[in-house]
Amino acid sequence: MKHFPFLFLFLLFISCDNFKNNLLNNKDEYETLKKKGYDKFMAEDYDSSYFYFDQARIICNSNNPNDRIYPMLFLADIQKIKSDFNGVEETVTEALKISENSNFNSNLYNLLGISYEEKLDYDKAIKNYRLSLKNTSSEKYKIIIKNNIGVIYLKKGNYSKTIQILEPLLKLDTLKKHREDYARVIDNLGFAYFNLKQKKKAYFYISKSLNIRDSIGDEYEKLAPLMHLSRFFMDSIPSESNKFATNAYEIATKVNSPDDRLEALDILIRNSSETRQFKKYYDKFSSLKDSIEFIRQTTKNQFANIKYNSDKAIKEKEKERVQKERLGISLILFMIISTLIFFLIRSKNKREKLKIAYTTETRISKRLHDELANDVFNTITFIDTQDLQNPNNKETILQDLDAIYDKARNISKQTSEITTGKAFAETLNQLFISYTSEHVNVMVQGLTSIDWENINENKQIEIYRVLNELLVNMKKHSKANLVLIRFESVFKNIQIKYSDNGKGFEKEKVFKNGLLNVENRILSIKGKITFDSEINKGVKVNIEFPK
Repeated sequence: MKHFPFLFLFLLFISCDNFKNNLLNNKDEYETLKKKGYDKFMAEDYDSSYFYFDQARIICNSNNPNDRIYPMLFLADIQKIKSDFNGVEETVTEALKISENSNFNSNLYNLLGISYEEKLDYDKAIKNYRLSLKNTSSEKYKIIIKNNIGVIYLKKGNYSKTIQILEPLLKLDTLKKHREDYARVIDNLGFAYFNLKQKKKAYFYISKSLNIRDSIGDEYEKLAPLMHLSRFFMDSIPSESNKFATNAYEIATKVNSPDDRLEALDILIRNSSETRQFKKYYDKFSSLKDSIEFIRQTTKNQFANIKYNSDKAIKEKEKERVQKERLGISLILFMIISTLIFFLIRSKNKREKLKIAYTTETRISKRLHDELANDVFNTITFIDTQDLQNPNNKETILQDLDAIYDKARNISKQTSEITTGKAFAETLNQLFISYTSEHVNVMVQGLTSIDWENINENKQIEIYRVLNELLVNMKKHSKANLVLIRFESVFKNIQIKYSDNGKGFEKEKVFKNGLLNVENRILSIKGKITFDSEINKGVKVNIEFPK
């Protein structure tokens, strides 16, 4: 029991260590899933990428909001690519709830702006683009966002506002260094001038944008200026408009951009002068539109299914987490209660030891008073009143002093420190001899047959105290002249049988003769004790305890 607090601390340390290992393992798994998701994203395997990033989102238990938001940013981006704009809004809103000051908030607000833009909610789109602008310090990223805002005003028909936003960007050195961004800005600026009937500026900017994008070699980026040039010539030179629209349609088909294919077909339909040509493009447009809607609905259902399974997994994980927390709390409560019980038992043991010490001191005091004080007083009185020159008186004094010495020695032996271990048999034997006199014969059997060396020291001490208590009780109350104490080793137990031929006592009054401590001592070593006594028929006590 004395090592219990150290056991508690050890278990607590093991629990903390396991918790730390779990966190490390979780982090490794999170990093692995994140890398797989990123690799699949770069390979344009968006379905697999979505799965891995969603798994990373589920298992992430980091306190760093950037770790938790990172996979959600990619999930929203994939939803944007797949035109699941309601999904984008849901994912971004959930991510923004995690932290209002993460490193990715600008990206999240930008995605939210794109989502609202595609849903034609232009006011909300502008609001979120401006929030994105507010949350970034990157000059390049600010240009991209301002271009997005310019596009919104372009779609709203506020062409002057578009020019007001985009034209100042052309003076920025940062934009001049990034040709792709520069090409986008001047393309949108040119289309704004086109709608304001400033065709010279419009053609200059749009054609310049197409030339830059053509030189870069990015086919997808060529789509916007091709569409704008197609619309530029729609009223003036339809054949030139068809040429740019057809080129845009072919590139959109090549890069798998269905929305751009629809826009190109829409221009070709508007430019059709023949019924056959009109029907050809219209049938393509109608079929493609139905196919796109089907694919997008399928994609939404697929993402919804992944989301459902993920949410289900999260709930299972949360349930498991709650169970683990409850188990942890139960363990802590068990430790606390066990600790309290330990200290209560230790406190009780201290009280019992103090009580036993007090009882022992009281008994020694009484014995000193009853057995020695009167004898000493009588001897002193004899010395004071008798002639010490008389040889007979001298002999009497010497005999009295010798008797006093024997009594003092016996009391000392019976209350002195107990020698345990291999010499314990001799210690018990000396105890029995101290109670042997011309009036009482104490007989012992089997004492040396017990392997006392392999019996716990505490058990030896308690057995010594119990036998001493029985002999004290015998001497004070039983008035026996014959005592038999027999020791036996039976399997894993030790049996001690005590009997005397004294006057005995009633069974109901067994604890009134100072034998309560005897039972408590035996119980403390996980033993058992039985008393058998009747008036004038002696006392029998059976003791049994494990080795």
